[in-house]
Amino acid sequence: MKTTGKYVFDNNAILEKCYDLLCIYFSNKELLRRIDTVNTESPLALLRERFFEAKISRLLIEIAASLRVMDDQMKKLANNDETRISYKSKLESIDKYEFGLFAQENLTLRKTCNKIIHSESFEFHLSTGEEAHELDYDYRLGLSEKNIEWKYPGGYIRLSGSLGRKDWHVLLDVEIFVTAVSDLFLLRD
Repeated sequence: MKTTGKYVFDNNAILEKCYDLLCIYFSNKELLRRIDTVNTESPLALLRERFFEAKISRLLIEIAASLRVMDDQMKKLANNDETRISYKSKLESIDKYEFGLFAQENLTLRKTCNKIIHSESFEFHLSTGEEAHELDYDYRLGLSEKNIEWKYPGGYIRLSGSLGRKDWHVLLDVEIFVTAVSDLFLLRD
C-alpha cells in the first residue's frame, strides 16, 4: 500500500465543520429566545449549557488546526506546483478579510488560525435580544412593555493570549471566518 507520507485533508469535511459551526453558533440565538430565563435548571437550558461552548470550541480548533497544517504543507510544495499556485492565489484575496474587530494587527487566515489555536481565553461577546422572548406573552401580544431581557452570543468571540511578553486580544468575527474558509475551498479558478 502506497501512502502520500503527509496528512490528507478532505475539503468537504472542513466545509462541513464550518457549516456546523455557523448553524450551531447562530441558531443559539433562537434557542436562548425560547429558554426560560428564570429556571436555569430547565432541560433546554441544561442541554445548551452542556454542549454549546464545547461544540463551538471544538469546531473552531478542529478547523483552525486543519487549515494550519494544510498551509504548512502547501508551503513545502515546489514554487511551480499548480496546487500551490492556486492555493496562494485564493489566499491572497482571502487574507484581505477583516477577521477580527479592533484587531491589534492585520490578521490573515493563518494568523487567525494561530489566534484560535493559542488562545488562553475564549469568551462569547453578548448582544441583547431585541425580539420578544418566547415567554414574554404580554409583550408579544402588545399588552405591556418588554418584561424579559435576554442576551445571546452575537457574531463575535473574544480570544486573548500572549506572544512572548506581549498580550493580544481579538474579537473574532465568526461569520467572516467561516466565509473565508468557504471561499478557500469553494472558489473556482
